[in-house]
Amino acid sequence: MKKRIAVITKEDMKSSDIRADILADIQKDGGFSLCICDDASKISDEDVVLIFGGDGTVLEVVRAVAEKNIPVLCVNLGNLGFLAEYEKSVKSQDVVNALKSSDLRERMMLCVNLSSGVSERALNDVVIRSLSSRPIYIDVYVDGKFVDSYHSDGAIVSSPTGSTAYSLSAGGPILAPDVYAFVINPICAHSLHSRPLVVSADSIVEMRVKGECACVCVDGNTTYTLEKGGVVTVKKSSKTAKFVCSGDDDFYKKLLQKMNRWGTTECTEG
Repeated sequence: MKKRIAVITKEDMKSSDIRADILADIQKDGGFSLCICDDASKISDEDVVLIFGGDGTVLEVVRAVAEKNIPVLCVNLGNLGFLAEYEKSVKSQDVVNALKSSDLRERMMLCVNLSSGVSERALNDVVIRSLSSRPIYIDVYVDGKFVDSYHSDGAIVSSPTGSTAYSLSAGGPILAPDVYAFVINPICAHSLHSRPLVVSADSIVEMRVKGECACVCVDGNTTYTLEKGGVVTVKKSSKTAKFVCSGDDDFYKKLLQKMNRWGTTECTEG
């Protein structure tokens, strides 16, 4: 039986030469059935999703297919590409070989619930921000115990995967992918003591917004308005994001290469 591959491509990258070469080699191989998709939410029974794009496209697709336990494989045609397995310099045959593989790595996801009844999954993070330019007050609870009251521009709860994204820019720590934890991180806190906090992924985190409405953003993609006194609850999702492995799964090497791409530090072997 042929392996069923759904192909998702960021709109402005559909004319990419590397995309055309890879799809041609996949069809030439004869062991695959290709389905070109424009909407990840309509993917239902494919074996793998092949993504041509950047991290934003990966986040969108992963959230759409996590419930169906479908793994993804990304060729980075975007900017940073931290979630991509391959860069645009990849050889087409390497992608074909990876699609034949059954080696997967899993990443923790977040289950995000709003007091309004909205429920979402996130691979990276959930962010609460003020709807205005003023700081807001957010009371933070972990497993029902009061932790702190942030007077800040907002707050981030991130997974280990998301710890290298917005949370890192906001001064948070980097967690290795296999660390079983969340990062709770205030954004520009007007305080000398409010600092990022790492808690167990078995914890339930509550963020209670006081005094005004707020904006809640899930994975930088989907945005909701939280009413005055609203609560955002975050816990570990029962579903994980699944990624096809190429064999070179060196997180620290990728960290050096990606995080220093505009700097002077080079990743050396040995």
